[in-house]
This record gives sequence, C-alpha cells and structure tokens, in this order.
Amino acid sequence: MLGALRTIWAVAIVLAAGGDPIFSLLPGDGVPPGWQRRGEARLFVGAALYQHIDGGAELYHRNGFDRLAVQDYALGAHEVRVEIYRMNEAAGAVTVFSELTAGLALQTLYGTACVLDEYQVLFYRGPCCVSLTTYESGAEPAAAMAALAARIDATLAAPSR
Repeated sequence: MLGALRTIWAVAIVLAAGGDPIFSLLPGDGVPPGWQRRGEARLFVGAALYQHIDGGAELYHRNGFDRLAVQDYALGAHEVRVEIYRMNEAAGAVTVFSELTAGLALQTLYGTACVLDEYQVLFYRGPCCVSLTTYESGAEPAAAMAALAARIDATLAAPSR
C-alpha cells in the first residue's frame, strides 16, 4: 500500500512539473543571447531518476536525492544540456560532487566548487549539483555553458534560496 501511494505521489508531482520550484533555477531563452530552450523542461522525482541515468542514479539516491530538472538549450546546431540535481541536504550535494570529481582539479568559478573542461561544467552550491554538457568543442558551446552556469549559480546564491 505504501509503495502504491509513493508511486501515485511521484506521478502527481511529475504531472504538476510545470509549477515545480526547481524550474525557477533554469534560465529562460536568451541566455546567452540567441540561445533558446529546446523542448520542455523535464522533472524526475524519486525512482523516476532511473529513467534518466539508470547506471548513475544510485549515487544520487544514496545521498538524499530529491529531484532533477533537465532543460536543453540550442543555437542552430549547437546544444547544451542543463541538469540541476536537488538533494535533501547540502551534505548530499557535496558527497555527490566529490565522488563525480574525485582526482580532478577543483576551481571556484561557479558554485562552492566546480570542475570545467571543454565539454562539461560541474558545480555545486547548497543542496544542488549542476551539470552542463555539450557534445562538441568550440567557442559557441563554451560561451553558452559559461553564461548558463553563471546565471544558475547567481540564482542559487540569491538570498531567497
């Protein structure tokens, strides 16, 4: 019975995704100028995370996963995917980030700590781990990842968060 109630609750949350507060962390169109959201933002709550990252979901669940918002951004053929993982506690975000970035050089350009390369930006701030990914190198996707990361980080750092 409890499992069925959890499933119904998760489905209700997904159906009401448009109003979920995590979506307020996602930049709108024009960040950076010319870039637009491609498709609808998607929400994954609870076990639904396995539908998005089957092999990696356990790391998040072990550390207090709450929800994930995913939005793609595009300019012509260029694409960047933004994923914002919200954990129940900031300590969970620290642990997930630490495991994902073990052995990599940490920076502080975004969030409390971040890791950057030409294909990905990973950072955490408070209870959120943020991943921005592109599958192409070049100035255009790199600039988009930087602008999107800066906007998300500023939103997470705002006093009302």
